[in-house]
Amino acid sequence: MTAISPALEHADANIHALREISPRKSLPNGRALVGALLISIAAVGAYAAATGGSSGPTTEFLVVKAAVSAGEPVGLNGVSFEAMDIPPDVARAAINSTDGLEGAIALRDLRPGEILTLDDLISSPSIDGSPLGAVHELAFPVPLDRTPPGLVRGDRVTILSTLRVADRPTTVVALEDAVVISFDPRTDQIGSTGTGVLTLAIPDADAVVSTAHLSQQGELTIIRSTRALTDSYPASYTVDESVPNPTSVVAP
Repeated sequence: MTAISPALEHADANIHALREISPRKSLPNGRALVGALLISIAAVGAYAAATGGSSGPTTEFLVVKAAVSAGEPVGLNGVSFEAMDIPPDVARAAINSTDGLEGAIALRDLRPGEILTLDDLISSPSIDGSPLGAVHELAFPVPLDRTPPGLVRGDRVTILSTLRVADRPTTVVALEDAVVISFDPRTDQIGSTGTGVLTLAIPDADAVVSTAHLSQQGELTIIRSTRALTDSYPASYTVDESVPNPTSVVAP
């Protein structure tokens, strides 16, 4: 999933919202994680000793309450705020806001008591600040001459695929009312007959597979359904070419 890279402008910055989460480039193995955790704990203890521990903690950070496996969502119920003084190098990655936490996915196994950091999570894609939750993101090429101009993030689209079934041209609904994550019209191409890249949020894995298949097998037509009424499309539409004046029939 696409994430926004954090902009850490100051070495002592310690306020990070999950809307700025970016995944680590590579994940360490279990032994390295344990070592990193012990080092972090030791660093916190050393810092507390160096500062004399004369005053109470000034900042609260998010701490994992229950174990979360890599790939699982980290919800609001799985974390808690704990007040602590930690070194600036630890605070730079530590999280002290629940903004964007809903729908975020753990990038590694998280243990109870661990400080939650930017490297531990990837945020859920969102539309106007509202997370889409657990969705698949499917990107595929679409013809610009059969795609509504000006598609934007948050639009809803229906995907039609026209292919030959039993040697007859048939149009089927590949996907209905899907949310647009992004649309790259490839404006460097001249004319409207080029190819753009459409990325959709799809909650169902079966729909991902069928859409990917139909986008490869047939000619696509993209319909913007953002402002459409709740009409339901027929499952397929076949033109009978066996008679002089073809008639259209709808197959169940």
